Amino acid sequence: MGIFDAFKGSRDKAGKAAEAVKEQVQEQTSAGASAPASPARSSADATSRFTEEAASATQAAADRLRAEAAAPDLAREDAQREERPAASKDTEPKSRTYTVKPGDSLAAIARHELGDELRWHEIYALNKETIGGNPDLILPGTVLRLP
Repeated sequence: MGIFDAFKGSRDKAGKAAEAVKEQVQEQTSAGASAPASPARSSADATSRFTEEAASATQAAADRLRAEAAAPDLAREDAQREERPAASKDTEPKSRTYTVKPGDSLAAIARHELGDELRWHEIYALNKETIGGNPDLILPGTVLRLP
């Protein structure tokens, strides 16, 4: 299971839940589901309004689930845009380094130094010749360049 599969799985689950709720609303609407018998809602107009309100509330819940599933992606994109200001031609790019400590991983370094553990592959790409072919094997004391 890859690092992105966890995010994909939660998004898929939320999307499936939203679709299931939407299908239930459509089935209730097409079946003509009515409100529970109540003296206050005994007319056909009240029953129809109750069904429409329930369908609307259920649809709103489904929309919220979809929005919550998409929110982590949007938040991560916004954070990446904020972290990467446009480079001016007059400034020289700063070279940052990090010395590996015992127990470090590229994901942990990316989370601590770059604010997003999903950017570990950027560190690996910059330091592939230093790290070697296995990004999971980084030795304490190794000096890594950071993006």
